[in-house]
Amino acid sequence: MTKLSPPQSRASLMDVAQYLRMSTEKQIYSPVNQAAAIAQYARANGMKVVRTYSDEGRSGVRLEGRRALQRLLEDVQAGAAEFEAVLVLDVSRWGRFQNVDEAAFYEFLCLRHGVKVVYVAEPFAADSSPLSAMLKGLKRSMAGEYSRELSSKVFAGQCRLVKAGYRMGGPPGYGLRRQLVDAEGRPKAVLQPGERKSLMTDRIRIVLGPPDELRVVRWIFKQSAAGVSCNAITRKLNAKGILNQAGRKWSFNGTRELLDDERYIGTLVFGKTTKAIGRVNGSRSPDRELRVPDAFPALVTRELFNAAKLAREDRNRKPSAEAMLEGMELVKARHGRITSRLLDTSPETPTAQSYLRRFGSLREAYRQIGYSPVRDLDYGNIRDKVRPWRRSVLACVREMLEDDGAEVAEDGWILEVDGVWTIGVRLFQASHYHGKSRWELRPTRRSVDVIVGARMAVDGSVPLDYVVLPRVMADCWPQWVSDPPSPASNFFIFPSLGFLQHLSRISRHVSE
Repeated sequence: MTKLSPPQSRASLMDVAQYLRMSTEKQIYSPVNQAAAIAQYARANGMKVVRTYSDEGRSGVRLEGRRALQRLLEDVQAGAAEFEAVLVLDVSRWGRFQNVDEAAFYEFLCLRHGVKVVYVAEPFAADSSPLSAMLKGLKRSMAGEYSRELSSKVFAGQCRLVKAGYRMGGPPGYGLRRQLVDAEGRPKAVLQPGERKSLMTDRIRIVLGPPDELRVVRWIFKQSAAGVSCNAITRKLNAKGILNQAGRKWSFNGTRELLDDERYIGTLVFGKTTKAIGRVNGSRSPDRELRVPDAFPALVTRELFNAAKLAREDRNRKPSAEAMLEGMELVKARHGRITSRLLDTSPETPTAQSYLRRFGSLREAYRQIGYSPVRDLDYGNIRDKVRPWRRSVLACVREMLEDDGAEVAEDGWILEVDGVWTIGVRLFQASHYHGKSRWELRPTRRSVDVIVGARMAVDGSVPLDYVVLPRVMADCWPQWVSDPPSPASNFFIFPSLGFLQHLSRISRHVSE
């Protein structure tokens, strides 16, 4: 145990803080035991614990998520620490950082501001001697290695369960359900969405769901095998009023993921992605993938699954630039003109978006085949002027909210504010209709709480104002905004972005 020389009298008790951490909520007595050992050490060394920082149910691998340790470091660096030392049970409670220098760095931050970190249950002294430094570095390495060894053991245990046909978590997928079984494999109940097992010895198996969902899944695979695109299948599902497993409309990604999911042929796949200790995002790891065929009854035959996969691969195979231009010339020869709609519906050509991605614009593709469209292409020229404004508006919204005290996370063109609500940023370009200007208010593909769209000037030079479309009022959104706007459209139009600050403040007030 670390030893310090006690003060000479009770009047000179040293004020100290204590830092407690437990990894999981199952270690309910861990903070109590840590505090008891720290209290005993404090009494023996003439100290008084005046502040407690406690991270409960938090891993020691990363600083992120450990609010108490972050607050401790902030207090120390700001000079707000009314204590001379921080008592920690041992090096592993301070953290199991995978880089030993990270643990040392946070300890050095405290020492630099006059606060010593003392490990009360460690065998080395609380000083800067070479022996203490060597032992402390060794203990930090051992703490990090423990997490790596534990991760390997957990992964091996999960693989054994998957090989036995058990599911390791996550939603089962449309047309499938999670069945709870006991330690002997006897069925207990079918779990509803959001329900979890309550006993450690229980396991989860995948079983087939309701017959109506099974028919939908088989229909989707048959459509794909027949050459129908994922977009077309999605539109048909939504037109029929069929909802996905979350009770929402189908999306292109949802349909594509279903068609790629090997669970529908009875195969369990585990370890597609792995996340290194201390990392936020996972990565593909083919060498660690585990496939267990025939883990449960198949919903579709392997032949149908493979046929659908081959049809998608054939449809998604990228043609050469020369083949794309030849297809465009065939459309021109057949119809006497070329439009985006004709390209989208013609069997000889990919979609207009494919031409946009390959050549940069339809105008460039037209130029390469010597075609001069009847339609004025000024709209495309203005679009090129409008496009850079989207990044500017996004940055402006983020900076304004952060300056107002909000925590903002960026995901593409979507901002998550305080982890509570989301903003999607759009640009609305003007078009002409019967001699007047109007703006089409197209929603985002991804669901967000509020769409904020800049209504751009006719020449694309600057935003005129901002259209706000809350998701809760989606049934009332105008499809078009004319010039001048109608009274119904005016309800959604704001002259500046300042209203977002008010929404952010209201959100934080409600969450508090």
